[in-house]
Amino acid sequence: MNPEARQHSAPRPQIPKQSRGIRIRSILRFMRRHGWLRPRRIGCLLVVLVVATTWLVGRAIEGVNALFRPPAVAGNPLGTTPPARPASSGSPTVDRITQRGRLIVAIRDLPGLAQRSANSGSYTGFDIALVQLIAHDLGVNPDRTSFKPLPVGVREAALGRGEVDLALGGYEITATPRADVAFAGPYLVRAVQLAVPATSRATDLNSLGHGQVCVPDGSAAAALTARGVAVQTRPTLADCANLLRSQVTAIAGDQVAIAAVLSQTPGALRLLGEPVGTIEYGIGLPPGDPVLRDRITAVLRHAIDDGTWGRLYVQYFGSPVPDAPAPR
Repeated sequence: MNPEARQHSAPRPQIPKQSRGIRIRSILRFMRRHGWLRPRRIGCLLVVLVVATTWLVGRAIEGVNALFRPPAVAGNPLGTTPPARPASSGSPTVDRITQRGRLIVAIRDLPGLAQRSANSGSYTGFDIALVQLIAHDLGVNPDRTSFKPLPVGVREAALGRGEVDLALGGYEITATPRADVAFAGPYLVRAVQLAVPATSRATDLNSLGHGQVCVPDGSAAAALTARGVAVQTRPTLADCANLLRSQVTAIAGDQVAIAAVLSQTPGALRLLGEPVGTIEYGIGLPPGDPVLRDRITAVLRHAIDDGTWGRLYVQYFGSPVPDAPAPR
C-alpha cells in the first residue's frame, strides 16, 4: 500500500468525551450568565419552536397535497369544477315553471270545470283537479298555483307572451289548427244544448224560425252557424241568458253550463230538443312547445287509464260516467 492510500484511509482523531462535556458546560454557563435559562425565556423559546415546527409541517403537507390536487378551472377561484347548470327539459315553458316553482294558469269560470269561491277566492272543479295533477308531474307545489281570470280572446296572447303557462276553464279545442296556441287533449267532450223560455212554442232547432240564438263564442257558435242559424255571441252563457225574450229566442252552450243556468231560474227555461253538436275541451298551451304538450298529454292519459278521470267526473258532474275521450 502506498503512503498516499494510508494517509487517506487513516481514521480521524476522536474528540475525547471529557472535552465534549466541558464544551456543553461552557455553553450552559454562557446561557445562564445571559439569562437565557430563566423559566419565562425557556417558555418563549418553546412557543417559538412549536410555531416554527407547525409552520414547517403545514408547508410540507401543502406541498404533498399539491401533487394530487386537480387543476383549478379558470374563473372559478372557489372550486376545481364549474358550477353545474340545471339540465334543460327541452321545453322553455317547463324550465320557466320549475325555476319559478309554481304554475300560472289562465282560467275562466265555467260550472263544474272551474268555479271561484266568493269567500276564499280559491278555485274548485274538474279542471282545477287536472291542474294539480300537472303540477305534481312537473315537480312544483300545486298549492302555489296562481290563477289569472282572463276572457276568451285574451288567453292566447298571454300564452304567447309567456305571462301564463296553461289555459283551462272550458278551453275549447277548435277544429281548425291555430298558429297562436297549441292544445293538449281533449280531456272532456260535452254536448251542446239549446234552452228557450218556458213559454216558447219551439220544440226543436228548426221550429225557432228566424229567431237568433245567443251562445258563447266557440264550438257551439260554429256548429249552429254551420246549420244556418243566426247567432249572437257573448262572453258567457249568463250574458246570453240576459238577452232572452228581448233580443234572442234561445241560448246554447255546454250541457252542464246550460243546466246551471236553468237551476238559477227554476221554471223559467227549458231544454229544447236534442243536442246540436259537441264541444271538446282541452288545455291551452304556448305554441311551438311539443315537449310540454307531450308531458301534459301523458298526464291526461295516465289519469284516464288509472281511473282518476272517472273519479273526478263523479265528484264534479255526478253519474253516469261517460267514456273518456282519447287525448291526441
